[in-house]
This record gives sequence, C-alpha cells and structure tokens, in this order.
Amino acid sequence: MTSTNPSATDPAPRPKRRTFSPEYKLRIVAEYDAAPEGEKGAVLRR
Repeated sequence: MTSTNPSATDPAPRPKRRTFSPEYKLRIVAEYDAAPEGEKGAVLRR
C-alpha cells in the first residue's frame, strides 16, 4: 500500500518565518527615514 502523505516525501523541514518585534520595526523605519536618498535601499536589504 502506498502512502499519499505529502509530508513523508518532503525530507527537508519547512523553515520557520522570521518575526520582528514592534521596537525593531520602528527602529528600521526611523533608520530608513534618516538615510540619504541613495542609501535607502541598503537599509531595506539588510
């Protein structure tokens, strides 16, 4: 008998999503607002 359970065929566990605290989010927004025009993308890529 064959199993139709898709989780049995996937050997890699699903990665956990990152969660960010409200304080961290506010700090990133403040850093983005303070960044010069050409460096805003670098803040978002971190």
